[in-house]
Amino acid sequence: MMRLSVLFSIGLLCAAIKAQQLSLLERTGQEVSLVVERALPAVVTVEARLSGRLVRSSGFVIDPSGYVVCSAEGVRTQARVAVYLKGGEPVSAQVVGVDNITGIALLHLDTASKLPALSWGESERVPLGATVILIGNRSGLEGSVTVGTLGGKDRVGVRRDNQRVVLLLQFNGTVGSGESGAPLLDSQGRVIGVMTGELASVEGSPTPPVAVFGFAVPSEIAQRVVNDLRMKGRAEHAWLGVDYQGLPTGVVVHRVALGSPAYQAGVQVGDIIAQFGDKPIRTAADLTRALYFARPNQRVNLTVIREGQRVNIPVTLGMQSL
Repeated sequence: MMRLSVLFSIGLLCAAIKAQQLSLLERTGQEVSLVVERALPAVVTVEARLSGRLVRSSGFVIDPSGYVVCSAEGVRTQARVAVYLKGGEPVSAQVVGVDNITGIALLHLDTASKLPALSWGESERVPLGATVILIGNRSGLEGSVTVGTLGGKDRVGVRRDNQRVVLLLQFNGTVGSGESGAPLLDSQGRVIGVMTGELASVEGSPTPPVAVFGFAVPSEIAQRVVNDLRMKGRAEHAWLGVDYQGLPTGVVVHRVALGSPAYQAGVQVGDIIAQFGDKPIRTAADLTRALYFARPNQRVNLTVIREGQRVNIPVTLGMQSL
């Protein structure tokens, strides 16, 4: 009888654990649903006509007064575009500014109504593997929701349209056409990234399988770009003026642009960049990150390894805007 009682107790315990696990899964699903319910009204579809054809991408309201963040693709040559709010008619919008380096654009809607808006989050604080949510216009299907995980940070991508290098988050979840410009949300519904358009390559993955996972500009960079576009009509990025590649030995300079800050400071082809200010540089992602978080006209000390010797090179960063 004692043995039967113990077995019965173990069975009850297992059933309780199983019920608790199910409740956790259900609770996670409910939390995701709440985030989606709150965020959906602020997610929009952007429509532009290019060479006689309609191009649709995604965007989101970032200010109740009508400012919309979206992809530069499809709007960069336009003065005005159409924006579809959730379940509504198209609203005309002015293109405030376009940043062709990160691929982010800012619009302003012609509306007097106060709109539901999303707020910025901090991608730096979101741990790898955390649940994140993508809401966008997938292949013409507005308000498409994809739940995935934050699969990586500080990925280095090269934009297909202009070969510019951009720092990215990796979203482990399927991504379809029309979702560039869509918000990537954390578990609180805050924007931690803006989905990017087509990439020529991502370091470590020359042909990124966009159907399996996607990439987004981190919120810390996207927010600064949006503020620049709103205040100045253009985004201003720090410029060093070198082409570089990450190798097992470090970050090697392949080209130095004539007249660039690096050229004027004396950086040479073949130099291995070991430090940017107080930040150690071990990978291409380290240098890309350091440049994206620097500001034009900032003075930094580069430490390079040249012919086995460490050389300190003071550089005043320039400004690039595209």
